[in-house]
Amino acid sequence: MMKIRRGDTVEIIAGDELGLRGTVRDVLRGWNVDRKRGRVGRDSSKDRVIVGGRNIIKKHQRPISQTRTQTGIIELEAPIPISKVALVCSHCDEWTRVGFTDADGIKVRMCKRCGETID
Repeated sequence: MMKIRRGDTVEIIAGDELGLRGTVRDVLRGWNVDRKRGRVGRDSSKDRVIVGGRNIIKKHQRPISQTRTQTGIIELEAPIPISKVALVCSHCDEWTRVGFTDADGIKVRMCKRCGETID
């Protein structure tokens, strides 16, 4: 079970955009890759998230054929390592670490600051 999921509100806790908040658009899972066998196993240190409106980069893209619709200078959101963001609790409205607890036989996420369930 992932600590940060799509749709969560997160705060950036390191880097140029320190303290800014945004919504997670996508979670990219990290993998160990072997040249011969392809994906070998999960590597949680390579996990990344795409936060809406944050970490904007400019990509210079030239036209190749009729199929490429966007050309010129394109602004898009680059992935951020998952260790550089923290979940914002909806109850206490502060960024927090995430724990897990068992509620009625179901594993749910829990705020470490106030103890409330997040899901």
